[in-house]
Amino acid sequence: MKIKKKLLSCLFVITLVSSSIVGCSSTEKTEGESKSTAEQVLNYSSSSVVVGLNPILNTTAPDNRAHNMVSEPLLRDRTAEGNKNEIIPAGASEYTVSEDGKTYTFKFKDDRKWSDGKTITAKDYEYTLKLMADPKVAATNAWLYEGTIEGFNDALYNGADPNAIGVSCPDDMTLEIKLINPASYFPELVCSLYPVRQDKYEEWGSSYGTTPEKTLYCGPFVVESWNQNTEMVLAKNENYWKADEMKLEKLNYKVIQEEATAVQAFINKELDIVYTLDPNWSKQIEAADNSVNQEVPGGAPDFIMFNTKNEYLQNTKIRQALSIAMDREGLKETVWDGNAKTIVSAIPDTMNIGDKSYTELVGGKNYIVDQLKKDNPDPKALLIEGLKELGKSSDPSQVTIRYASRGTNERSKKIAELLKQTWEEALGIKVEIDMMEWNIMWEKIDAGDYDMASAGWGPYYNEPSGILSLFDSESGNFNAEKTGWNNEDSKKFKELLEEAKNETDEQKLADIYLEAEKILVGTAIIAPQYLTMDSAYINKKVDGYHVSTTGQTDWTEVSVK
Repeated sequence: MKIKKKLLSCLFVITLVSSSIVGCSSTEKTEGESKSTAEQVLNYSSSSVVVGLNPILNTTAPDNRAHNMVSEPLLRDRTAEGNKNEIIPAGASEYTVSEDGKTYTFKFKDDRKWSDGKTITAKDYEYTLKLMADPKVAATNAWLYEGTIEGFNDALYNGADPNAIGVSCPDDMTLEIKLINPASYFPELVCSLYPVRQDKYEEWGSSYGTTPEKTLYCGPFVVESWNQNTEMVLAKNENYWKADEMKLEKLNYKVIQEEATAVQAFINKELDIVYTLDPNWSKQIEAADNSVNQEVPGGAPDFIMFNTKNEYLQNTKIRQALSIAMDREGLKETVWDGNAKTIVSAIPDTMNIGDKSYTELVGGKNYIVDQLKKDNPDPKALLIEGLKELGKSSDPSQVTIRYASRGTNERSKKIAELLKQTWEEALGIKVEIDMMEWNIMWEKIDAGDYDMASAGWGPYYNEPSGILSLFDSESGNFNAEKTGWNNEDSKKFKELLEEAKNETDEQKLADIYLEAEKILVGTAIIAPQYLTMDSAYINKKVDGYHVSTTGQTDWTEVSVK
C-alpha cells in the first residue's frame, strides 16, 4: 500500500537559515491610492553576489536565493502559522511513498510551464538528477544524494552509467525515485532540486546560467537584466503556474555589502526589509516606527574550517589548541552584540531525529569542545606538544597561519581581528588575515588554497546528517580535496555515516552520529563557533514575506499594500 502525502500538512519546526538578505521598498502610494493600485515592486538585496544561475554548479547561499526566485524545485517549503514549515506543491503537484519508505512517486500537471511556454515534465527532473550523478559534470550538490538514491554512488564514484540510477519516468508526468533506505527527510531534500531542461542545457553548455539570455526559467520570476556586481532585475514570469496568484510585478535584487548602508536606507524609507543584529541600529529602526520585527533562532552553524594539508594544521593537537583557544563568547558579544548562541558541537540543538531532539537523545554528550577544554586546560601547552610531534621548533612565535575571511564588510573585519587577537594572545602564534569577498573565499576553499577559513552552512534538511555528510572525504561538499582530511579518522567517519544510513532505531542512530561528531569536532577538523539570531525588520507596507528553513520564500504571498 502507498501512503499519499498531503503536501499542506507536512509540518516541522522552523530553524531559519541565517542570512544577510535585505529588501528594499517599492514606491510609496499616494494618499488616495488603493491597495489594488499599489506599485508591486520590491527592491531586495544581498551582501554577496550571485555567481550564476546554473543550479547544477552554482549553489552558494546568494545563488540559492536567486534559484528560489527564477526556478521551481520539485517541492517547495514555506513558513506557516506558528513558525512552522510546510511542504507545498511546486514542480510536482503531489507525491506518494511506498509502504517500505523506499520509493517516492511524484505526479505532475501540464499547467507547469517553462518561460518559453513548453510544459515542465517529470523528465526534466530526471535529467537533472542524472546530470548530478555524472562525475564529469562535477555537480556541487551531488553529495546530497550520495548514499540516498539507488545507484547514485556507483555512478558518481565507480564508473557506472548515470542513466542507471534509481530515477525513472513511467510517463512524462510521473517521476519515480528509488532510495537505498527510507529517509524521512527526503521531501525536504528535494525542496532544493531545481531542474534544467536537456535541450537548452546541451545547447548552451558551460554558458548556461551566466546571462539572462542563456538561462531558462520556471519559477516566479525571469531575469530582465543582470550586472553581477551591482544588481539583478527580475520581472514576474507570466508563464509561472501560479502567476495569477502573484501580486509582485518586479523584484530588483541588489548587491549591498555593508549592513550600515542597508539599515540607513531602510530608515530613510528606501528599503522594505532589512536584517540587523546591531542593537544600536535596531533602536533607530524602531524609532522610525514604520516596520514590524521578526526574530527566529538561526539553524545554520558557523565554524572555522582547517586545511589539514597545511604544515602545522596536519597535526591534531595544533588544531585542537586553536579550537579551544577561540574566544566564542567574545565573538558573540563583540561581533554579534549578544544576538548569537555559542556552539561546541557541529549539530545545532534545533536538529531532530524523527520527532526527537538529537541533543536530548545523546544526553548533551555532543558538547565536544567543552570536553576538549576540560581535558586540555592549557591550549598553548597542547600546541607545543603538537609542534614537537611534527619535529618543529617548540617556539610558538615561529608559527604563522593564515586566516581567510568570509567577506570584506565591517562584521567580517571584526571577526578576523578578534580571532587574530585571541589566537595570538592565547597561543603565541602569528595569524595573518586574508580579507576577501565571499565568492573568492569559496573559490579558495574549493581549490584547497587556504590555511583556516570562516565557513558556515544552512542545512538542506533538519537532521544531523544534513551537517555531518558535508565532511565525507569523498562526496561531501567539504571533501578531502578541500580540507585535506584523508586518513584513518576520515575513513572511520565515513564508515559511521554509511552505518547511519542503514539504522532505523532513533537512539542507535543518535549514538552513531555522536561518534561521528567526536571525530569531526574532537579532532578539530572544524571548530564550531556560533548560531546567529535572525532579526528582520519588514516595512509595514510589505505583506506575506517569510523565509523558510532552506531560505525559500513563497513569492506568491508577497505583496505591497
